Amino acid sequence: MTGPPEPLVRLRLREHQLFLLLSIVIGILAGLAAVLFALGIDRVDRLLFGLNPSTIRILLVPALASLAAGILLTWVFPGVRGSGIPQTKTAFHLHQGRISARVPFGKFITGVLCVGSGHSLGREGPSVQIGAGMASALGRWLHLPPHRVKELVPVGAAGALAAAFNTPIAAVLFALEEIIGDMNATLLGSTVVASVASVVVERSILGNEPLFHVRPYAFVNPAELLGYAILGVIGGVLSVIFCRGLLSLRRLVQKAPQSWLHPAIGGLAIGAILLVVPEVKGVGYEYVDQALNSGLVLRTMATLCLVKLAATVISYSSGNAGGIFAPSLFIGAMAGGALGMVIDQVAPYPHAEPGAYALVGMGALFAGIVRAPITSVFMIFEITQDYQILVPLMVANLLSFTISRKYQRVPVYDALLRQDRIHLPRVALPGNMSRSARDVMRRDMALFNPQSSVDAALTRFAAESRSAVLVGTATRVEGVVTIDELVAASSEGRGSLPIQSVTDGDFIHVHPDHPLDLVIERLAETPGILPVVSREDTRRVEGIITPDDLALAARPRRRPKMG
Repeated sequence: MTGPPEPLVRLRLREHQLFLLLSIVIGILAGLAAVLFALGIDRVDRLLFGLNPSTIRILLVPALASLAAGILLTWVFPGVRGSGIPQTKTAFHLHQGRISARVPFGKFITGVLCVGSGHSLGREGPSVQIGAGMASALGRWLHLPPHRVKELVPVGAAGALAAAFNTPIAAVLFALEEIIGDMNATLLGSTVVASVASVVVERSILGNEPLFHVRPYAFVNPAELLGYAILGVIGGVLSVIFCRGLLSLRRLVQKAPQSWLHPAIGGLAIGAILLVVPEVKGVGYEYVDQALNSGLVLRTMATLCLVKLAATVISYSSGNAGGIFAPSLFIGAMAGGALGMVIDQVAPYPHAEPGAYALVGMGALFAGIVRAPITSVFMIFEITQDYQILVPLMVANLLSFTISRKYQRVPVYDALLRQDRIHLPRVALPGNMSRSARDVMRRDMALFNPQSSVDAALTRFAAESRSAVLVGTATRVEGVVTIDELVAASSEGRGSLPIQSVTDGDFIHVHPDHPLDLVIERLAETPGILPVVSREDTRRVEGIITPDDLALAARPRRRPKMG
């Protein structure tokens, strides 16, 4: 069997070399953008607060800056709220890597404004969206094919994160683990090249200064693992509280009118918090550094842990632009440092200083909140350059990750997308290439007008002999209603009310790429009709599946007779 023609081999090799060259360019650009973003945040912070801000200034600066940001986020840059990582994942998985050129520009402006005005948010998540957006825009400007533009998104994300964190290995792993969702991705080489180029740029401008100054760590006694296990449990509990609090408050905020005012209301709340606990302002890495070097007392660290958690939930849920990377590290450092202080006072065995527990706490909270345990391990290792930290870190990370996954089953980034009615596809695993919902669904479906009366719907039910139907229009589905629900509503004297009043808005559904085993499982939970909805909007139905459709799909296909 012969291989591909030699000219084709040379063409593929040249294309691969050009893509690696483009990865270097993207790494350089992403590194510059991440450095300028960090410098811009520091400059705005000094400009807005000064050296000795007054009470009124502390209270009003976050609110006024967020008011300006809210106007921009609502009418000029609507796609850049929050951290930007959920939007980057959506672009990669659903839009072939297409990110508007306005997105990185808008993220830079609003991120600098929000984080620089004191919001308890980080710069790493926005840097990811900025880098990914720049890579996507460059790929489209060069008229690359769609699959190549898509591949550039995690390359730009890794480059920007590497410069923001000064951790190139962790940046590569995060791009594979979180953005792509596949640790075996073929883009490993390109993301490594971009990360290295980005870090070279960052260190050339800012110097080879580590993000945190960490004392040498020593694993003194095996009994210490008990303390790190306790820290893992605490990290898991705090992660669940953080994620649930953020999602619950964000859901309430989304229901409130005047979305352009939401960031300003959050800013006013943050200003009030800063009057009492100014240490939670902005990124707060200077206090993390103190915790890592045992420079804070127990009460201070416990207070900062809880207040930072609440402040981050408020800042993010109110729609400001900023990430949760830095807050998760801050919360973890304070929780770990506080536990380290307790162990230092009560432990009867030799143990490490509290700063070591603060370091492990950072990894535990990152693993529990961001749900990227492998990235967490390598990130902390890159910070310390010490192998002795790996065993305690893996113990704490595993427990934190397990507790977080049990009590907050959907990772926070995916849960944020689901609140926006966007569902990302599962990563295709080897051997899981069977037929999907798309293969068996049908598109000729009847929709009942939501404004039709219950009695009119009953009449139509009787004429068409249906047991359940979809309620909605061609652009928006409200739910599924059964004949039993309509009969009950009519008998209660609600026959003249619209059929929409019978549905609660929630309905079991699948997406077109869901496998048939999941389709069968969910169809069994329905009254006989399973909507197939878009991943970008769960209110947009693309088809339906009934038991008859499954039975038809299960019939063996006739093979054509051979003459």
